[in-house]
Amino acid sequence: MRIRTAAALAVMLVALPACPASDPHVDLGMTDTTFVRTMVRLHAVAVDSQLDSVARDSARRMVLRDMKVTAEQLDTAAMRLAREPTRAESLWTRIDRATKARNPASH
Repeated sequence: MRIRTAAALAVMLVALPACPASDPHVDLGMTDTTFVRTMVRLHAVAVDSQLDSVARDSARRMVLRDMKVTAEQLDTAAMRLAREPTRAESLWTRIDRATKARNPASH
């Protein structure tokens, strides 16, 4: 799951400059807030040095379950955001700010 999400985000970031602004409201399959909160929580799991790989995988599954999204939904949302570079940038900024607010010492 982690690799797929990272790959989807990489595709989104690479595609952003090439995409013209188009539909102002591409449906992500979830709210922007859910996308941001999920990504922030998944980032926290990814950087938690106290978790081994088994615990990290379990924690990721718990985040997805708690947020009521699947890895596939996150992948789809990231791909759809590639069609909306301004919105994608805004969400990425929100994710970055929230991530830094959760753990200011690491930034």
